[in-house]
Amino acid sequence: MSDFSIGNLLDEDKRASLQTFSGNLPLDSPRSKKNVVSRVAYLIGVDARHFGLDQGENMNPQFYRSVYDEMNADKEARIVRSLCRLRTKLQRNFKAICTEMNSDVKNIDSMPDLIPPDILQSLEEDGIQFVRPRRKTEDYVVDVHNYLLPHVPNCQKFIPAWVKWAYIRNLFFINKGNTVDGNKEAAKLYYEYRDLFPYQSYINWSPDMRDGNILRDDAKFLPILYERNRDKFYDMSKVTDAGDAAIDDPSEFFTNAQRVLIAIDCENADPCKVIGIMKELERRNMAGKIAKVILVDDTHTSSQWRALRRNENLPLEYYMTDRVKDDKSAVDVALTIKFYREIAQSKAEGCPIDSAIIVSSDCDFWPLIELTPEVKFLVMLEYDNCSQSYYQRLQNNDVQFLYIDEYFGAGNLEMKTEIVLQETIREIEEGYLSKINVFSMINHALTKLELKMNETETANFFEKYITPMSITFAKNGSAVLQNKTTLKD
Repeated sequence: MSDFSIGNLLDEDKRASLQTFSGNLPLDSPRSKKNVVSRVAYLIGVDARHFGLDQGENMNPQFYRSVYDEMNADKEARIVRSLCRLRTKLQRNFKAICTEMNSDVKNIDSMPDLIPPDILQSLEEDGIQFVRPRRKTEDYVVDVHNYLLPHVPNCQKFIPAWVKWAYIRNLFFINKGNTVDGNKEAAKLYYEYRDLFPYQSYINWSPDMRDGNILRDDAKFLPILYERNRDKFYDMSKVTDAGDAAIDDPSEFFTNAQRVLIAIDCENADPCKVIGIMKELERRNMAGKIAKVILVDDTHTSSQWRALRRNENLPLEYYMTDRVKDDKSAVDVALTIKFYREIAQSKAEGCPIDSAIIVSSDCDFWPLIELTPEVKFLVMLEYDNCSQSYYQRLQNNDVQFLYIDEYFGAGNLEMKTEIVLQETIREIEEGYLSKINVFSMINHALTKLELKMNETETANFFEKYITPMSITFAKNGSAVLQNKTTLKD
């Protein structure tokens, strides 16, 4: 084992921590905000006890009581909440309500065990006389939808402007909600999966057991909500109290650093974005502080990493890992070992590395960060590939991170164009043009025609007739020979 092996760098406790570390990081974060989920929970009719009402002093409410009090003072919000509470009761107790209405000739205002009187009373106080004679249960469900239509838009003021209101609005309106059939389909889904709905409150939602409690906090709810609308929620700093760990620009990190080590996990990073980062660091004169860029690759990753390897301006060490098993990569282990070797070697040489950048969305590198307290870390990750638990772990430990999706969002096309252009030129020059030798073609033509030229004649032929030619590309991508000369010329 070499002097700089990871075994020599870590004591027994640290090695044990690395070996026993699990990717199942805790999901709950004391710093996660509940501002949005508290407002949504109020509107969809989540029971008041979850806001701390009518509970003892030791109650730990899931939502903000201040939000409840604020919204409950607004007529429009109260109406939407009451209607949503009523719809949930109608959906949950549909069969029992139908039985009482049909057999006992009752209306919904005379069955307090199934429809709490305070719901109808609140609606009446706010100007909505909901109960009418000769209505069926399914008619009342349609009525709820129709009453919600004009009142839900008036609650947009309670949702922060940085949240897409259309996605919140969709929670209240089902497809064909103004028809009995549309509500029957919704009721069937709710009745079968009601335990998967948030606090069993009905919303327009396709429940998934993997989601768990979608209203746990804003950091969980908004990414799921956006994903269900085929969108991505990026600004995680908005949903946590400790937003200072997320940075928008690496300039300050480099300003405070003396020597920076960059470790790139090629399996868990987008080559186009990473190459763009390296170019940006060079352009902004930050590359001078880079002690080394460690690039650990795998045979299954993109060939675009070649573009970074060709950068002669960076102190780059490239390592290609082997796979012992086809389904098991060794990139994270190799990168960790090389990282610790570089830290130890720089310290032994009297020029220690004080700062490091991990370019990866993989939470497996958390032990590396945790076990190297003498180094200041910046994690560059992609929102699409970063787990919520890893994000929260970084936040809770004040480890700075940067979403490269956002940092290079606007200029990504230009960077991608440059990388593709470089790779295409390489393919043309190394893959095709390198195989072309005109003198071999001339000799092949002479042999085919059973003719001969001496060396001087061949050189003159090449200079006069071949050199003026050029190769262009047609619209279909085919190579075309231009400036073809003839003896008449």
